[in-house]
Amino acid sequence: MHRVNRSSDGGSTVVGHVRAPLDSDRAVVLVHGVGSSSRAYQKLADHLVEHGEVHAVDLPGYGASPHLTRDVTIPEHAAAVARYVREHVLDAGLPAPVVVGHSMGAQVVGQLLADHPDVASTGVLIGPTAEPGTRSLGSQAARLAVDAVGESPRTIGVLLVDALVRCRTPYYLGQLRHVIEYRLEDVLPRSTVPVVVVRGRRDPVAPPDWIELLAARAPFGRHRTVRGRHHSMDTDPGGVAEIVLEAWRSAGRGIE
Repeated sequence: MHRVNRSSDGGSTVVGHVRAPLDSDRAVVLVHGVGSSSRAYQKLADHLVEHGEVHAVDLPGYGASPHLTRDVTIPEHAAAVARYVREHVLDAGLPAPVVVGHSMGAQVVGQLLADHPDVASTGVLIGPTAEPGTRSLGSQAARLAVDAVGESPRTIGVLLVDALVRCRTPYYLGQLRHVIEYRLEDVLPRSTVPVVVVRGRRDPVAPPDWIELLAARAPFGRHRTVRGRHHSMDTDPGGVAEIVLEAWRSAGRGIE
């Protein structure tokens, strides 16, 4: 079953692309990175949909969400996702979902765990950026360029269309400023649910010591390594899916 949900408040809209089995008692919410969209999670959604509801969201100003003429901060994105979860997951009678974020989406999920602890049972942070010492446009651009060499043409093509056409360049550039300045290591200590920090084994954007630091800063944190590069949910969707399934198991809900 496929459906599209919308959650709006004050001109800010989250669009959720939902795939679900006929009978489901759990959900996962997937939050994309800067310049991207829900399309980044197509392969991961394929691995998860037989186990529960999959909500791949477009953040305000991205993907199918209406274009914005104003900037949106990381905390505002987190509040918008929390509102979506309350309206379309919790109010539907499902328990708090596993919430997955990639790159900037990992920052959004980290902020959500700190500010809205009721809307997530576990946070999964894939390839979070940007650690101390790399918080400049030049540093992040260089790392992304190195990563792009090894990513699949499909991954790069989808990202370019989402960033330059669907997101629009001025909004994208404004969002980059928030990504570069954000201090995820200062936010995660406020999380009250389990946090799994994930990196692809060959990810140049999220090095091992940064992943280990973030896991250590979260009160209930741990870290995992899967195959691939920065977009590991595209390279190793089965490995990332298993992390989500483990989170569901730990919540006391058996996997069929």
